[in-house]
Amino acid sequence: MATPSSLPAVIAALAANTLVTLLKFVAFFLSGSGAMLSEAIHSAADTGNQLLLFIGLKRGARQGDEEFPYGYGGERFVFGLLSAAGIFFVGCGVTVYHGIEGLRHPHATSVNVVTFVVLGLSFLIEGSALVFAARSIAAQRGSMPFFRYVREKADPASVAILLEDGAAVLGLFLAAIGIVASYYTGSPVWDAIASILVGLLLGFVAIHLVTQNRELLIGMAVPDGVEEAFVRVLRERPSVRGVRDVKSRRITPEVYKLKAEVTFDAAFLAARLDLTLPAQPGALSGAERERTLRVVADGALLAISKEIDDIEVAVRAVIPEARHIDIEVDHHIEDRLADSIRERASLRATSAEMSS
Repeated sequence: MATPSSLPAVIAALAANTLVTLLKFVAFFLSGSGAMLSEAIHSAADTGNQLLLFIGLKRGARQGDEEFPYGYGGERFVFGLLSAAGIFFVGCGVTVYHGIEGLRHPHATSVNVVTFVVLGLSFLIEGSALVFAARSIAAQRGSMPFFRYVREKADPASVAILLEDGAAVLGLFLAAIGIVASYYTGSPVWDAIASILVGLLLGFVAIHLVTQNRELLIGMAVPDGVEEAFVRVLRERPSVRGVRDVKSRRITPEVYKLKAEVTFDAAFLAARLDLTLPAQPGALSGAERERTLRVVADGALLAISKEIDDIEVAVRAVIPEARHIDIEVDHHIEDRLADSIRERASLRATSAEMSS
């Protein structure tokens, strides 16, 4: 399985958040600001979460084997859930708790130039990581609108990085407002309120990521329009008379599984058989009939197999992500083929009788 396209964005965000976490903890120790501590916890949670995403992407990129023939892509979503849980319990839970404690037991904060320097540097680093993540997604979306691609098709790891970096930048604004308001009013309440708002923001991000990874783990259908394109390709084949029971699943954002039950056209398959039964002086004997039926059956199986191979090539030309395609033959075709074989054998025998 190919390396996920979201990996560079995850690595960039991991490096950025590691540096920002250190800067924010330094600013907290110098200022005692609750909002700055919330931001430091926020960045520490982001760092741990992005490390989980990195592990999930690397493990999920492994090729399939006998035990897991469809590959290990689902591990990305398992680690994505763990990451989202970390955001919720550590980022949201601890931050909101700290803010509530700040409202219950307010204490004065010490604000100096170092605090604002750290905020400024953090904003530049987090903002750069956000821009990098947005550009990485934009490079993958093709002609699809940016936000629709994020909602329907983007790798959850890319969405996680985008949301976490966006929340980090917005959180820095909230922290700065809380610190400045507390400094000018002399009330630490504003700093505590900012801490709570940052925590609630992280909670929203976590819930969204849990929902997205849950859907993909359960077996979410392919994006809108893909199934329709699959059916259209099938119906355009001259061999196909009908298509039903279409199902799909996203194994990963880059790999789809598509399934359909197809009714083949008997006349088309007969034309591909290109068999000529030998003329017999009389009715076919038991051994001759058995041999004739076997030749026709082998030809029919070969014709169906070749047509299914051609269909898979045509589908992948339109849907490159369709790595696994299951074409099930309508069971009624077996009865039609048997009737056709019996009819052709009967006609041969009748012709032989008439000529004799």
